[in-house]
Amino acid sequence: MLSIQAQMLNQIFKSMPQEPIDAVHDYVKEREQNQKRKPAKKPKGITLEIVDFGGVDGEIIRPRNPDPKKVIWFIHGGGCTTGSALESRGCTYYLAEKLGYTIISNNYRLSPENKWPAQLDDCMVVYDRIITLGFDMSRVILIGGSAGAWLVLSVALRARDEKKVMPKGICAFSPLTNQADDLPSHHGNEKTDYMLKDMLYRPGQNIAVFGEATPPRAVMTDPYVSPYFGDYQGLPPIYLAVSGSEVLYDDATTLYEKLKAEGHPVEIEIVDGICHAYATFPMMPEARETLKKAIDFVENQ
Repeated sequence: MLSIQAQMLNQIFKSMPQEPIDAVHDYVKEREQNQKRKPAKKPKGITLEIVDFGGVDGEIIRPRNPDPKKVIWFIHGGGCTTGSALESRGCTYYLAEKLGYTIISNNYRLSPENKWPAQLDDCMVVYDRIITLGFDMSRVILIGGSAGAWLVLSVALRARDEKKVMPKGICAFSPLTNQADDLPSHHGNEKTDYMLKDMLYRPGQNIAVFGEATPPRAVMTDPYVSPYFGDYQGLPPIYLAVSGSEVLYDDATTLYEKLKAEGHPVEIEIVDGICHAYATFPMMPEARETLKKAIDFVENQ
């Protein structure tokens, strides 16, 4: 049975109004509303440093006694149209305070003002800057949820292609891995995914991110756009987590099945009935459990 906290989040997302499918979404208004929310309170003993990562802004959160071997790079979600490092502090503070990790968390240019691959390009700037700041990338764990989970996979694929030092591991929570195909859960779980609902097949989403409602298949099967189509040779261990009730269920499970068949070190956790990207909401015990499992999996490889 889901925790009370998980049930409450489900009710909150379920009660949110759904725009008509042909509505022109106001992304600026959405961001302004999100920014009005009170940010997470900084725990005692935690330090927060605002950082310029070579032209991309972000922050570094350090626990009371930082261990140079324990570093997480957290990339926020938000459909590439919203979200920020500040809005992610509920999760990043938890990772620093309770699990003892130094957290690197960055912003990136958002759509529709900035089309793909602006988001990925900004993260690659941060990748290089992390190394020049003295962090050992081979000890860094990449973590992201939703669009952030898409990005951590794409970042690792591109870093491998550019012959950069690989991170220690990847934790992708509810990743978007296949934007080329209409997977069964994309429509089948629309009524049980109270957060994303019908977002995957709203033309406005693709217009915002890619500049057109139906981008060519060659664009959508690019491994950086749809990591399912990537070659994972040389990449570190990967931990996936997904809700059995969300529209991205098949994105996670099909990638897991592919990697497992290829002999790649991979694990997946599926929790039924819980919200999309649940692992990034540590107010839920289910999220706290998954975060611990994911990090332990990577650290023990």
